[in-house]
Amino acid sequence: MSVIVFKNKGVIDPKSITTFGVSSKENPGAIGFFGTGLKYAIAILLREGCAVTIFAGTKRLDFGLRCEKVRVDEFNFVTMNGKRLGFTTELGKTWELWQAFRELYCNCQDEAGEAFEAEAVPEPAPGETMIVVSGEPFKDVWASRSDVILSTAPILRNEAVHVHPGQSNFVFYRGVRAYRLGAPSLYTYNIQRKVDLTEDRSIKYQWDIDAAVRKCLVEAEDGNLIHRVVTAPRGYYENNLSFVGVLPSEQFIGTVGRLARTFDPALNRSAMEACRVWLMDQLHEARPVELSKLEAARLQRATEFCARIGYPVAEYPIVVSEFLGEEVLGRAHRETIYVSKRVLMMGTKMLAGTLIEEFLHLRHKLRDNDRTMQNFLIDALVSMGEQLTGEPL
Repeated sequence: MSVIVFKNKGVIDPKSITTFGVSSKENPGAIGFFGTGLKYAIAILLREGCAVTIFAGTKRLDFGLRCEKVRVDEFNFVTMNGKRLGFTTELGKTWELWQAFRELYCNCQDEAGEAFEAEAVPEPAPGETMIVVSGEPFKDVWASRSDVILSTAPILRNEAVHVHPGQSNFVFYRGVRAYRLGAPSLYTYNIQRKVDLTEDRSIKYQWDIDAAVRKCLVEAEDGNLIHRVVTAPRGYYENNLSFVGVLPSEQFIGTVGRLARTFDPALNRSAMEACRVWLMDQLHEARPVELSKLEAARLQRATEFCARIGYPVAEYPIVVSEFLGEEVLGRAHRETIYVSKRVLMMGTKMLAGTLIEEFLHLRHKLRDNDRTMQNFLIDALVSMGEQLTGEPL
């Protein structure tokens, strides 16, 4: 009967098996540090009917069960070479068998070891630790270990996270499954930087995941990947990912900008907001749109009308741009009035109103959705009424 073997250099101290809170590893990047994982794994394996043997060098340690009564209840105590230990199969009672595999694999990985399937128990060697597990349930977990241990090559690397192909319900931490997402992700994310873990090696806070993934994506240079992420359908993790407050790459800004100009309804709104300030800073570098004779005449007429009613908008440079943002008709930026080409298609009246609004932003420092702007417009309306009636109020 075949067995699953976890082997690494160095001899395990039996006290680390029998004592809680003991975790001594030489690898500074070790995933485990609570000193409980191996005890949990042994208890779970025995509870699921699997056999466990540890070789500390050439010393063999066989684990079994002994049923004993504590007050009115019976418990299966774990034994090591027939000696009862201080924990039972109730340890990790909510854990599943794949988590026991994860513990053994992580311990092995932390010690730069190897895991493999063998037809028989290998010969133990001095200076090595070998954990041998047998049992059909554990062999099933081993067969599906790619659900627990990442085996694909990343398509994008970043110091915060590696991005792997394929959808997933899980986030991985340094190659090991460590978090169940509330919604599936379009890509599989493998966190690389240090984050807080719970005692069962799960990532403690989702915001650590979000921050790492966001950093990786906004720095990405793959336009296709960015496009897919910022247009993720509803029901996917990326659809709710916030990009506000980040410093996006030129590729990210360019991709989001192109999607915004086509008014793609799937575009992540926070991605658009994250890029808006950078897009605004680039407005002065963009080439103005060439106007047709009709459009030029419409702009001239609107400008002259604004001047006649007391708003000399032409005192500021007026630039017609291809796109200013989703549903944005005009912007006041760096002492310049920008209007979207789309507003020229909406008539001279709409164009004049847009020019006046941006003029007020520049001349009087009034902001959108502000009571000061509201009061100014009411006062202007009343003053215009006075002019029309020819009588002051």
